[in-house]
Amino acid sequence: MTLFAQFFLTGIVTGCFLILATIGFSFTRRVEGFLNIAHAELLGVSAFTTWALNKPLGVNIFVAAIVAIVFTACVGLVIGRVVYDPIRRFGPSVMLITSVGVAYAIGGTVDALIGTGIRTLDIPLASSYRFWGLRITDYQILVVVLAILASASLAIFLNKTSTGLAIRAMSANPDLAASRGIDVRKTSRATWLISSGMAGIAGVMLGVIATLSTDIAFHQILQILAVAILAGLGSLYAVILSGLIVGVAMDVSVFWIPAGYRPLIAFAVVILVLLVRPQGLAGSASAK
Repeated sequence: MTLFAQFFLTGIVTGCFLILATIGFSFTRRVEGFLNIAHAELLGVSAFTTWALNKPLGVNIFVAAIVAIVFTACVGLVIGRVVYDPIRRFGPSVMLITSVGVAYAIGGTVDALIGTGIRTLDIPLASSYRFWGLRITDYQILVVVLAILASASLAIFLNKTSTGLAIRAMSANPDLAASRGIDVRKTSRATWLISSGMAGIAGVMLGVIATLSTDIAFHQILQILAVAILAGLGSLYAVILSGLIVGVAMDVSVFWIPAGYRPLIAFAVVILVLLVRPQGLAGSASAK
């Protein structure tokens, strides 16, 4: 039973990482209206920017992480303005296909700049804490804390600030929002900065809790899609619940089956839930 509880606890940590990785993806889907497959590659941009500053250049990890998050947010904004805005009139299908090309372009650029091989950040080894026979590291605790802070901050931002309310109005009905005087271009820029910044935070944590290879970011897109689909491509709260469900399901499954099947479990959970609730956890009221 202790081993099962340990897998459950690890699943909570995995779920919190998935929340960080998926919030920005779901945010872009609701406001910009398409599935941005290139979102996962932004995690790689952030992770390798952190590594490049921290390991070869010797920059403090906290400074490197902040610079990487800001840089990733700017990269996402530039891609949104230069690549996606001009083709917005062609519809979400064209934008989705374009995002696949953007993902390959980002991945190829990272490959060319970084090269092959495994890399790690220059950070202290993780310290373990034990309670009730369970073990958790300080870096895993950091993932949980960041997921809570990021979710709470985003919820407050969306409900208490004028920009957040404009984003919510635009996600509900862009034409109506524009007719009511909302600056659509400004709101879109804020959306790209926030969603890409969230990818930046997830990318930093990816570098902290895992060893880095240039294909690690693209592998995240399947799990991000699983969480987003389970959430019904809906609200922030649905993404949080979906992330925890998928994370716990994947890690608890290791109690019975080989760890190599973890990604399959994510989609098995999605299929089972959608058989009962086709609109996803967010429900039809929140689905766009």
